[in-house]
Amino acid sequence: MEKQLTTKILTLRPANLQDKKSIYMWLAHSNLTDEMLGAPNFPEVPIPTWEEFNEDYKAHYFDGSHPLKGQCFIITYNGNKIGQINHNEIDPITQSTEIDIWLADRVLTGKGYGTGAIKLLSEYLVQYFECKTIYIAPSKRNLKAIRAYIKAGFKETKEHLENFVPDYEDAIVMVKRLL
Repeated sequence: MEKQLTTKILTLRPANLQDKKSIYMWLAHSNLTDEMLGAPNFPEVPIPTWEEFNEDYKAHYFDGSHPLKGQCFIITYNGNKIGQINHNEIDPITQSTEIDIWLADRVLTGKGYGTGAIKLLSEYLVQYFECKTIYIAPSKRNLKAIRAYIKAGFKETKEHLENFVPDYEDAIVMVKRLL
């Protein structure tokens, strides 16, 4: 991505390797971690170690070298880093991808930042990669996330996604059609 994506209050900028540790800390060691990962709420999805995170989020997520394979973006609000959003590999046949998002702190939830970031990333995926479909698969226990995804235009689907293994045993697969 050449330029940042912006609204009046939010900006998405491509993450770089210097952002990787912060992104990991927001996921694995923030006051929001227990709403996404690990015991007691999510014992089936353990908190990843730094090494496991590095295995999942390879360099191309942070250096822009292979955006079709996936890319992370830093969400900023009034110049402050507040979270990350990423898309995974874009399927060239179905023109679809899965996204993931997490914020840096619980005080940032419920303010529309996640919804706004998802809308911005969706516009980018259509404009640059002609994506037609975006998936996300939260746990049905993560009610705040589900509400944000619905506000961003996602709907629950029962369709079978080839080569897709959700992280949660009670995952709700949600889809957003773009074109």
